[in-house]
Amino acid sequence: MIAITTAFAATWTTVTSKETGSYSSAFKFLAFANAFTCGFALLFLSFVFFFGRHGLNPTNHLLFLHDLFLMSPMLSGVAVGTAFGYLGRRGNSHAGWSQTCDPSN
Repeated sequence: MIAITTAFAATWTTVTSKETGSYSSAFKFLAFANAFTCGFALLFLSFVFFFGRHGLNPTNHLLFLHDLFLMSPMLSGVAVGTAFGYLGRRGNSHAGWSQTCDPSN
């Protein structure tokens, strides 16, 4: 439940943000990865409750595969968001991108 709540909160914050960086493809990907993870975690939680009521127990292998499947888009979304934040903070002189944040903070 905590993972679903935090993924939903991160998606909501990224989508409703008025910052100019929220229009970038990196943050759109981060929001999509969070929404994807939230949706599939909610779907799988209902799957566990449904089969748990009927006496069928999902195996640990299925739970492991589900977590592994959801970890991949989340890690890639976080990596993209971090890379975009780093570029905003430090810039890239080789590509000609200047920094947009004050590095003294």
